[in-house]
Amino acid sequence: MSVEDLIRTVMTEFRQIVKAETVVGEPIEIGGTVVVPVSRISFGFGAGGGGDKSDGSGSGTGGGASVEPLAFVVIQDGKAQILPIREKEGSIKGLLDLAPDLLSKVKAMKEKRDRKKADAEADADSGDDDVSA
Repeated sequence: MSVEDLIRTVMTEFRQIVKAETVVGEPIEIGGTVVVPVSRISFGFGAGGGGDKSDGSGSGTGGGASVEPLAFVVIQDGKAQILPIREKEGSIKGLLDLAPDLLSKVKAMKEKRDRKKADAEADADSGDDDVSA
């Protein structure tokens, strides 16, 4: 099969995968509510070939695709709303914002514990010197 035929075959298959119904799914009616799934599709591929008459020739192709669910559009009583699947970035960002403060608190607690331990050891050492006869 020639490189051109490989590319044509791969593109035909990808065209089937990346149709509009894959990105915005078919509506599902439940009770009086319509739910429409929304996804993100990513794909890529590469193809190539080469060779000469004396050594022969070769060609190949490879590719990949991913479908990531993003949200649902919920239509109820004539009103539509989007329900995202992924947690809001704010919650993760909030945790990352707290990380430096949390690290300083942990470090301060460790230093305080180490000081107490060192003071206790110093007190124990100084008590050994007070031996009366």
